[in-house]
Amino acid sequence: MNQSAGLPKVSPANEPPAFAIDGRNRIVYMNPGAEVLLGVRGHDVIGCDLTALLSRGLPRKIAGAALLRIPGSGPSSERTVYLLRSTNAHPGSCPLSRREHEVVALLADGFAALNIAARLNLSHATVRNHIQNALRRLEVHSQVELVALALRRGWADRQEPPWTSRDGALPLSPAAAIAARG
Repeated sequence: MNQSAGLPKVSPANEPPAFAIDGRNRIVYMNPGAEVLLGVRGHDVIGCDLTALLSRGLPRKIAGAALLRIPGSGPSSERTVYLLRSTNAHPGSCPLSRREHEVVALLADGFAALNIAARLNLSHATVRNHIQNALRRLEVHSQVELVALALRRGWADRQEPPWTSRDGALPLSPAAAIAARG
């Protein structure tokens, strides 16, 4: 990409794992991140049917994917790009220290700094310092941005609170959850 067009410069290290298929479900592109995540070499699967790739047990390695459909002039010229998210973030991919990561994960689970301090047996000031260090290291400006980035990149696994409904439709209040178990 070129910055003169107003787009940010992207290095291959910052690209999310991705691959693309054509209108006939044949793999037409795979970037290095997808090769590492899926454990296959791009040139070995280019031209193969998507089902052949998925039959290798790969869905267990993928936590989620964003899809981008690019229409073409005919059905076979259509492209679908899959941007992948790993079930296991690579330890080296998170620039936070172990303790900062632990604090950010607890923030993502909804704990406040005082609760995190009590849970980790740390002072409130130490937890605030870990949060500030994580904000600075990830170049974000608020705890909301920090948590959103950690969730997007797979560094924190947001757990639903125990009082949500089983079908995921509407959250129940704690009192309603207790009454429903009743």
